Amino acid sequence: MSRSFPRPATRGRPAFTLVELLVVIAIIGTLIGLLLPAVQTAREAARRSACSNNIRQLALAVHNFADATQGTLPNSARPGTVRISWVTRILPYIEQQALYDKFDLSSNWGSGTANTAAGFTIPNSVLAHTRIKSVECGSSPSPESHYDADPQTNTQPFPFPTTATRAVVNAAGTGFSTNGLFCAPTDYSPTVYVDAALQNPTPATPNDNLADVAASTAPTNAGNTVASRGDGLMSKDYGDGFKPSLKDAVDGLSNTVLLAESAGRPIVYRGRSRADDPSGQFPTRRVNAGGWVRPASDLSIDGSSANGATFRSSPTKVINATNGESVETAPFQSGYYGTDGGGEVYAFHPAGANIAFGDASVKLLTSDISIRLFASLVTRAGGEVITGAKGNY
Repeated sequence: MSRSFPRPATRGRPAFTLVELLVVIAIIGTLIGLLLPAVQTAREAARRSACSNNIRQLALAVHNFADATQGTLPNSARPGTVRISWVTRILPYIEQQALYDKFDLSSNWGSGTANTAAGFTIPNSVLAHTRIKSVECGSSPSPESHYDADPQTNTQPFPFPTTATRAVVNAAGTGFSTNGLFCAPTDYSPTVYVDAALQNPTPATPNDNLADVAASTAPTNAGNTVASRGDGLMSKDYGDGFKPSLKDAVDGLSNTVLLAESAGRPIVYRGRSRADDPSGQFPTRRVNAGGWVRPASDLSIDGSSANGATFRSSPTKVINATNGESVETAPFQSGYYGTDGGGEVYAFHPAGANIAFGDASVKLLTSDISIRLFASLVTRAGGEVITGAKGNY
């Protein structure tokens, strides 16, 4: 006869108390709080690296263009009403041959009518709606909303819109079914000249908030129309068909800026904030620049106050104060820039902006660089001496 023994009593597994749960949650929250900044820093480092690669590839595309054109550079063209940007001219060298083949270089970039007699079927303005990822910086917020338009009323498909609404391309892809902003953005531009307002009136006394060499005259209603020692490496076409060349950089390609970031346009940013928030003043408050098809997206170097609110008058910063002057104070064709754009050197990277030099090298120039030093790096033949402490940029 088998004997049965009583089973030992099992003790239930104790549960976490409320205090213990709260402690665990607090620890997890603390760890997440410590981890998030590191993750965000790593993401920004990756975006900045990708941006650096973008601008380097654009600089190499400029060199490839020069190799195919006996050394001339793809500066933006502005003769008459046929305005073509430097980006349009290098499309074949940034893997956009198909887009380039559709673009009518004999018509203004904003033309709303296809030149069918010459075999073109899509208006340039519709092609301008095409986003090109290689001309956009990943740190720039919402590039899909940073579309631009043409303020030149006689060479575009419709007047500059009064709201921030993007145009809609029709089903056939040959026009627009609604009007609106239609120019896809670029965050990179050539530095075409140092503005005359930055010229130091007493060159014997160096002034780090002014330039040793600048343009000889201020812009007119037609923009800057006079070539000078203050010109950059990929200077403007002043209407005479002049094409700058790599050999024009007598200051040295490694000492001359070719391209710089100017991100977020045409929306105005000052510091790290949209200048129209929360009032929603765009497009009344906007930079006359931003579209990759626009010559007006080229950069003149003007300098601004540290908060990016005033320009040329007692300037203190040239990088990351603001991405440009609003048309409120610089109206198109009647303001300071005339038909030139009002963009400034600006990036969403915390430390500074990526800059491509004439030798296709890329450096992150910090936000505290002096106007005098940056201006000397912009001029291609200014003759400024960049040695010693001044050379530590």
